[in-house]
Amino acid sequence: MSTSTEHVPSRSELVFWVTTITFIITSIFVVARLVSRFGILRKRTPDDWFIIFSWIFAFGLTFSIDFATTKGLGKLDGDIKEEWGPHLKKAEYAFTVLYNPCLMATKISILIFYLRLSRNTQKLLRWASYITLLITILDGIVLTFVNAFQCSPVSGAWRTDTDAKCLSIITIYLASAPVNIITDLAILVLPIPVLTGMNLPQRQKAILVFTFSLGIFVAIVDVVRIYYLQQASNDFQTSVLAHSELGTGDDFAYNASLAFMWSAVEVNVGIVCACIPTLKPLMKVILPAMIADRVSGRTGSHTRTADNLESASPPIGSQGQSIPVDNVLPPRNTALSESPLSPLSDTHPGGYREDTEQQELNMTEFLTAPSAIALETLRRNSTARTANTTYFGFVNMRVPKSMMKTRGREAFKYCIMVTILFFLWGFSYGLLNRLNREIATLANYSDSQTIGLSAAYFGGYVLGALTVGQWVLRHSGFKATFISGLCIYGTGTIMFWPSAVLTSYTGFILSSIVVGFGLSILETAANPFLALCGPMQYAEFRLMLAQSIQAVASLVSQTLAEKVLFNGVQIEGTEHLTLIDVQWAYLAIALFTVFLALFFYYMPLPEASDADLQAQAELFEIYPSRKLTWTGTSIIYTTLVFGVIAQLCYVAAQECVSEFFKPLLISFVPRTGSFKSFFTLDDDEDYLLLGHGLFALGRFVFAPLCLVVRPRILLLIALVCLTIFSSFIFAINDISQSFLAASSLLVFFFEGPIFPLVFSLTIRGMGKNTKWASACIVASATGGSVFVFVLFGVRTIHTIQYSFVIPFVLFLMALLYPVYLNFGGEGVRHQVDPKPVVMGGVWSGSEENRETDQELRSNEDGRPDTPLRRLSRRVSVLVQKMSLSGRKCSTELPMVEHRETRGRKNSSE
Repeated sequence: MSTSTEHVPSRSELVFWVTTITFIITSIFVVARLVSRFGILRKRTPDDWFIIFSWIFAFGLTFSIDFATTKGLGKLDGDIKEEWGPHLKKAEYAFTVLYNPCLMATKISILIFYLRLSRNTQKLLRWASYITLLITILDGIVLTFVNAFQCSPVSGAWRTDTDAKCLSIITIYLASAPVNIITDLAILVLPIPVLTGMNLPQRQKAILVFTFSLGIFVAIVDVVRIYYLQQASNDFQTSVLAHSELGTGDDFAYNASLAFMWSAVEVNVGIVCACIPTLKPLMKVILPAMIADRVSGRTGSHTRTADNLESASPPIGSQGQSIPVDNVLPPRNTALSESPLSPLSDTHPGGYREDTEQQELNMTEFLTAPSAIALETLRRNSTARTANTTYFGFVNMRVPKSMMKTRGREAFKYCIMVTILFFLWGFSYGLLNRLNREIATLANYSDSQTIGLSAAYFGGYVLGALTVGQWVLRHSGFKATFISGLCIYGTGTIMFWPSAVLTSYTGFILSSIVVGFGLSILETAANPFLALCGPMQYAEFRLMLAQSIQAVASLVSQTLAEKVLFNGVQIEGTEHLTLIDVQWAYLAIALFTVFLALFFYYMPLPEASDADLQAQAELFEIYPSRKLTWTGTSIIYTTLVFGVIAQLCYVAAQECVSEFFKPLLISFVPRTGSFKSFFTLDDDEDYLLLGHGLFALGRFVFAPLCLVVRPRILLLIALVCLTIFSSFIFAINDISQSFLAASSLLVFFFEGPIFPLVFSLTIRGMGKNTKWASACIVASATGGSVFVFVLFGVRTIHTIQYSFVIPFVLFLMALLYPVYLNFGGEGVRHQVDPKPVVMGGVWSGSEENRETDQELRSNEDGRPDTPLRRLSRRVSVLVQKMSLSGRKCSTELPMVEHRETRGRKNSSE
C-alpha cells in the first residue's frame, strides 16, 4: 500500500469526465444515425441494430466506470475507504464483462456495412470482410466468457471472503490485444481500394476519405490503452499477475484507472466512426450546401444529358428505394497490379465503359448516391484517361512496362522500392535471432529449446514458399505476393506480444513460424523481381546489392537489440520476465507493414508473365529440350536440382556457424581465464557482430565483381574458400585462439555472396518455370532448421570444435554446384552466362569458330572491357578446356531452331 498519498493527485475526476463526455458525443451520433436511417430513409438494416446493441453496452460500460470513480477508481489504496471495496470490485467486474461485447457489436456493424458496400462488386473485399467478421465474433465470444468466468467460483471476482482462483484481467487484456489491433487495422484498410476507386466529386471524396481515416484514431486509442495496461502490470511479478484476482495489487485502482478510461474512449470513438458514414441524408437537410454537387459551365447538350440520366433513373423515394447507377463502384475481378478501376472500353464512342448490368446501390447514400449531373461530369472527365495511365482516385500514374523491358533509371526506381522489403526481413531476422537468445537466457530454456526457436523461423520457409508464395506469384503476380507476404508477416510480428506477456515457449515457436512463413512469401517474389527487373546480364549485381542492404539491416537490428532494447529487460529471481521494449518494437514493425502493403498496392510495379519469361529464355536459346550428354537429363532442370541442394546446404551451414560461433570461441577460454585475455575483442557478442559485419561486407565486395568476373567463377571461389577455412576450424586440434577467430570471421565473409549468386544463377533461363524455381530455392532455406540439430547432436557426443565438421561437409556438398556450372559442359555455361542473342547463336558453327566467336562477342553484353574482365575470359576459356565433357552436347547436333515471334504466330493462325 502506498504510504505517501498527499503528493499524488487523484485521477477519479479525469476518468469520470473523459468517459462521460465521450459517451455523450457517442449518443449524439447514434441518435443522428437513427434519425437519418429510420426517420429520413426509413431503412433498417442489421448494421443499424448492432450499433444500437453496441450503444447499450457502451452505456453500461460508461456507467460502471463512472460509478467506480465514486468508489475509489483513480485513487491510491490509502485514499479508498474500506466499505468502498466490494462496490469498486463489482463495478470493475461489470466493466470487464461489458467491454468485449461492446467492441464486438461495433465491429460487426462496420463489417456488415462493408458487405453491403461490396455487394456484386468487390469480391476480395467481401471475402476479407467475412474472414474479419468471423475472427471478430470468435474473439468477442471467447473473451466475453473468459472475462465473465475469470474466477472460480465466479463470485470470487468481487468478493474477498472466498478462496477463489482467478485469472489476471490485465494479462487477459494484454494477451488479447494483438487480435484487437489486427481487426482494427483490417477494418481500417479493407475499404480503401473501394473508396479510392469511386467516382465522386472532390468535395464528397474529401469528406469520405476523412470519415474513414477516423479509424486511424481508433487504432491509436487502442495502442494508448495497451500502453496503460502495460503500465498497470509493471508492478507485478509474472507468477503473481497470472493468477491474481481483479483489483488486487498495490494501488491497482490508481494504476489501472487510465487503462479503463481509454478502453471506454476506444469503444465510444469506434461507435462514432461507425455512425458518420450514414449521416448524409440528415446532413442534406441541415447543411445542403455542403453536400450538394455544383456543376458550372455546362452547355445545353450537357444539361440535356443530365436530364436524360435523371429521367432514366428514379430518385430515392420516401421508402428509401435505391438508384440504379452503372459504373459507380469499381468493377469486379480487379487485378492488384492494375488500377482499382477497370480500363475504359475502346468500343464506346465516348470512351467510357458501358456495363451490361447495372449495380443496385442500396447502401449508404453518402457513398453511392451522387447526383446524375455529377455522374455525367465524372464520366465525361474520365475519357481523358488513356491506356498508359492508371487512376487511383486522387493520383494519376503511368502504367509500368513489362519487367522484361525495364532499363536504366526506370529499373533502378523499381528495384529501390522492392529493396525496402529486403531491409525489412533483414531487420526482422537480426532482431529475432538476438531475441531468441535473450529469451532463452531469461526463461532458462535448455539448449535444445533455444535451437528450436531459431529452427522454427526457417521451418516456416518451406511452408510459405511452396504454398501461398508460389500460388499467389503464379496466379496474381509480384505485387499481390508482396502484399500477401506483408500481411502474414505483420500478423506474425504482432503474435509476439501475447507470447512475451505470457512468456509462452509455444507462443514464441508459433510466432517465429508465422514470421518465417510471411518472409518466405516476400522472398519468393522479391528475389526474382530484383533478378529480372533490368538487363539480364546485371541480375547478380542487382540482387547482390539488395541482399547487401538486407545484411546491413540485420546487423543494425542486432546492434539495436544488444545496446538498446534489452537494456530494459527486467529480472527478479527466475520468474519475472518483461520484454516491454521489444513488444513495442514488434508492434511498430507490424504497423509499418500495414502502411508498406498499402504503398505497394498503389505503386505501379512491372510484372512478368510466364509467357514473357519463356520468350526471354528462348531469345537466349535456352530450351528445356537441351540435355546433358553425360546424364541425358535436361540442362535447366539439372541446374535447378543442383541449385536447390546447394542453397539448402549453404543456409544450413550458415545457421550452424551463426548459432554455435559464440560457444566455439568460449570453449577455447580456460575456466580460470577471461575472454579478453585470449581474444582481441572484449566479449563473444562483439565477435558475432563483427562476423555479421564481415558477412555484409562480403556482399558489398562481390557485388561490383559480378560486373567483371563471371558469377559462376565467383561462386566457385567463394565456396572453395569456405571449404578451406571451415576445415581449419575442426581439423586443427592445437589451433590458436587468434587463428580460430580469423578463420571463423573469414567464413562469415565468404558466406555473404553465396545466396544471391546461387539464386540468380539457378533461375536464369528457367522460362515459364521461373516462379516455381524461385519458390523451390527459397523453400530450401529450411535446411537451417534441420542441420543445427545435427550439429547439436554431434556436439553432445564430441567437442564443439569437432562438431564444426558439419558446416565443412555442407560447404563441400554446396561446392558441387559451381563445379557443375563450370565443368558441366558448354550447355550449362550457356544457361548461366547469357549474352545478347546473335543469329545462328552459339549453337551453330564448328568447335574452332566457337572460341573465336566467344572472343569477338565477349563485350557485346554492354559491360566495359577491363583487364580484370580479360583475365576472367581467359580463365573461362581454360575452364572450358578442362570441362568434363570433351564431346559436344547433344544439343549441338543439327536441329531446326524454333524462334518465331508471337505476332507471326498469331498471323499464321
